[in-house]
Amino acid sequence: MWANREYWKAGLDDAGFNTGLSETPIVPVLVGEADRAHQFSHALFEEGVLALGIGFPTVGKGHARVRTIVAATHTRAELDQALEAFKKAGRALGLL
Repeated sequence: MWANREYWKAGLDDAGFNTGLSETPIVPVLVGEADRAHQFSHALFEEGVLALGIGFPTVGKGHARVRTIVAATHTRAELDQALEAFKKAGRALGLL
């Protein structure tokens, strides 16, 4: 699981996403406002990726994010496919 987590976080960081300082299996993608996090979550779902938007009051105003977590059972091909979905959705929403 940890190898997948490091691969995932590095892929998101390399793409230009802000993943913050998390050192847990949960890798957030910080986007700012809650409406943007929910739009991003929806766009990812349309691409076949489930990543939930988290906003106020769960996190502070202006600190909304999309929550991601990988498992040991994810393959590199699956992670790569999800990274492509993140990039596509991120570009469409002006996050990248």
